[in-house]
Amino acid sequence: MLYTFSRSQYDVQQLEELLAQITEQDMILLWQDGVLLPLKYPTVFQDNHHYCVLENDVIARNLQYYFSTENTLFSLISLTALVKLTEEYFPQISL
Repeated sequence: MLYTFSRSQYDVQQLEELLAQITEQDMILLWQDGVLLPLKYPTVFQDNHHYCVLENDVIARNLQYYFSTENTLFSLISLTALVKLTEEYFPQISL
């Protein structure tokens, strides 16, 4: 499944519970205001998952430094890569 997070406001306990349900076969995408989540809740986003972050949204919010290539937990992806993700991971769950 593809889990997409587009909001920046989540109850931290609810967010932890959601992420605990995600398996290795699933993908997590942070986009729109969801790219702010790792900054707001850094302890929630740990190494047990790999996260994709939409590059356009990162640039729009001037967060390139935070999501630099040194931060291997997050992969910046283009809109083209997002389309491929939606083809590969089905169904999509928007949170």
